Amino acid sequence: MMDTKKLSSLGAVMTAILASLCCIGPVAVALIGIGSIGAFAAFEAYRPYLIGMTVLLLALAFYLAYRKREVMCEDGSCKIESASKWNKLTVWLAAALAALAIAFPSFNFTNANAAHVMLNQQRKQNSTVVAVLEIEGMDCKGCAKGLEATLSRAAGVKNAAVEFEKSRAIVEYDSTKTSVERLVAVVDETGFKAKLSENLK
Repeated sequence: MMDTKKLSSLGAVMTAILASLCCIGPVAVALIGIGSIGAFAAFEAYRPYLIGMTVLLLALAFYLAYRKREVMCEDGSCKIESASKWNKLTVWLAAALAALAIAFPSFNFTNANAAHVMLNQQRKQNSTVVAVLEIEGMDCKGCAKGLEATLSRAAGVKNAAVEFEKSRAIVEYDSTKTSVERLVAVVDETGFKAKLSENLK
């Protein structure tokens, strides 16, 4: 049976992952290539509560790992000891994983320079078009990264950059292979809403 230290460490890591699921989820979904990225946005409302639970569970894990307790020996005497070094290391590892999961939404995933290069680059082929799509429903940079990966894999797309701060996607595509309507549909399939802002030749 798992002891309380292990349970509290495991609980802390799990709640930290749940707290950032709105951002980790879209990236994971994009990596395995399935849709409904926007479904993870529902977890954003619970993020502060889950972070609070993570902190409480980590505090409990540290308390249990570092508290001194009396242990009865066979000869009837008592000695005071704390948890083993392995248990303490496990708690620190859980704290590091939890911190990483909580900080995940703050990581900068978007490549703003790629978006500007696409907008300013002179087109060599007549069939290459750059569309700027306004995106609604993104809650964090993880959403933007997941959507960028999904758009990049769409048929006919040469390059895609999603800018979370500007709530837009800049997509370079071959107009003989796809259309703006299809790109909007790809975004809509993920759970976000898109509409054409600009279409540049």
